[in-house]
Amino acid sequence: MQAEQLHPFYSEFDVKNRILLSGHSHQAWPNVAKDGLLACFKDAAKHIDDKWGAAFEKAEQVRNFYRGLMGEPHGQIALGQSTHELILRFLSDLNCFKTKKHTPIKIVTTNGEFHSMRRQLDRLKALNIEINVIDTHPADTLSDRIIDALDENTDAVLVSAVFFSSSRIFRAVGDVAEAAKKLAIPCLVDAYHALNVIPFNLYDWRLDSAFIVGGGYKYCQAGEGNCFMRIPCDYNGSPIITGWFAEFESLDQAPGEVGYGKGQAAFAGSTYDPASHYRAASVFDFFKEQNLTAEVLSSVNKGQISRLWQGIECMDLSDNVLSLPSHTINDNAGFLSLTTKQAAKWVMMLAEHGIQTDSRGDQLRLGPAPYVTDEQIDKALSCIKQLAKSV
Repeated sequence: MQAEQLHPFYSEFDVKNRILLSGHSHQAWPNVAKDGLLACFKDAAKHIDDKWGAAFEKAEQVRNFYRGLMGEPHGQIALGQSTHELILRFLSDLNCFKTKKHTPIKIVTTNGEFHSMRRQLDRLKALNIEINVIDTHPADTLSDRIIDALDENTDAVLVSAVFFSSSRIFRAVGDVAEAAKKLAIPCLVDAYHALNVIPFNLYDWRLDSAFIVGGGYKYCQAGEGNCFMRIPCDYNGSPIITGWFAEFESLDQAPGEVGYGKGQAAFAGSTYDPASHYRAASVFDFFKEQNLTAEVLSSVNKGQISRLWQGIECMDLSDNVLSLPSHTINDNAGFLSLTTKQAAKWVMMLAEHGIQTDSRGDQLRLGPAPYVTDEQIDKALSCIKQLAKSV
């Protein structure tokens, strides 16, 4: 299906008349998302507190969608409002926080992780926890340098499959996960910028032993509150940060004990607003009806990124104005990140011309989406070329 043919399905977001290169951050919702929200209201009005049976069915539909994206039909999936919430549950399940440790707590990560993870680990550093931050550059030695930092005193390693600032795919992340497994080190991989925009079969990526976090806010068009954490097969945790949903499967526990269910149940949270899952379920049904599979969406995105990349390349701009990524286009994920010291200014200038983008530090991020037409991309490129003359 061509982008123009999708426009009627996204009329509430007016994608026809707006150039939304913010697909890496917040994709437009199809109109059916509103139907999902209204259905949530109707179920609450009709069933009052008995609405939870219907709500849990929607939650399971969300889980099944993520299972499908990762190629793990029976995977263990814990849901949460944010990846930060889920990372906290992961961290609180580390043995170093549950038993006395005679060596300093040590966590290995990179300087390319998303803001909430980076901020949380920085805060732990202030508590005298060793946070070993590995530079993502040079890229060709990153996996080796992370693995070299792992040892018998390492308590966890947290990395990304795609780096949120540069859009570079970390293809060797499976090497890290396998090295961590050999040392019995829990490994968490942020896959938010991989899911539903590049192929992400867990087993092809060699991440079957890893915890995976991601969500629906970006390339899944599901909006806020649809995050998840995939739990490795046969793993049964007992996180310190735990909500009452985690004891649904252990209601026969002895008085005074804190029991946990198995697999995903151990990482369950507590009472939440189910509207996000209703919305997501409607969107995922829409994807299925329109044959917007992960493979189709990945192919569309790849063509759009190529159009943006080649368009910028043809401008022959000075690196002081805008520069393409240092990695190759084959190692680029769902958005194009351009380096400029004036990234925030570029966002404002483009917004004045009706083009929505965003920035992270010195990176101007351009994120297409399946409803963005070639004509809209070309208009954005033309605008960039004109603005570059005055930068």
